[in-house]
Amino acid sequence: MQNRSTDPDQGLIAAMASGDVGALHELYVRHGMALLNVLIHELGERHLAEEVLQDVMLAAWQTAGRFRGESQVRTWLIAIAKRQANKARERRRPPEHAPLDDDRPDPADQTNPAAVFDQAAEQDALQQAIRQLPLEQQEALELVFFRGMSGPDAASQLGVPLNTLKSRLHRARQSLRQLLGDVPHAE
Repeated sequence: MQNRSTDPDQGLIAAMASGDVGALHELYVRHGMALLNVLIHELGERHLAEEVLQDVMLAAWQTAGRFRGESQVRTWLIAIAKRQANKARERRRPPEHAPLDDDRPDPADQTNPAAVFDQAAEQDALQQAIRQLPLEQQEALELVFFRGMSGPDAASQLGVPLNTLKSRLHRARQSLRQLLGDVPHAE
C-alpha cells in the first residue's frame, strides 16, 4: 500500500496553498485527463465536462490550504470533481415540462419502445445507486468497469494493493445489488 505521506502531489498542494500557480499547472498536467474522464462519465457531455474541469481546478486552488492529507491528492480531486459535477447538473436541470430532446433515438429504429424505456430507467437507477456508494468504491468501479482498466492497473492508479481493489469492487457490487433490489431483503 502506498504511504499517503509519500504522495508526490501533496507537495504541489502545499505549494498551491502558498500561492504557487506553477504547482496548480503541474497538478493539472498530472491529473487533468483523469478528472476530465470522471466528469465526462458523470455529466455525459464532453463540452460541459471541460467547463466543469475548470471549476474543479479553481476549487482545488481555493481549498488547497484546507487539504489535510488524509487521502491521496487524486482521491481529493475526484471528490471535488464529483461535487462540481453535481452542482453543474443542478444548474442544468430542465424545467418539469421540457420538450422532448431532438437527439432521442428514431422510433422507427426501435423494435420495442417499452424495452428502450426500461433500459434507460435501469441505467438511471444504476447511476443513482453508484453515487450513493463510498468514494473509494465509486473510484474502483469507474476505473475497472467504465474505463476498462485491468485490476493491477486500477490498483496502481488508486495506490492500493490489488486485494484492496478487489474488496472494494466486491463491496460495491453487494451494495449495488441491495440498492437496486436484486438481493432478497429480510422482512
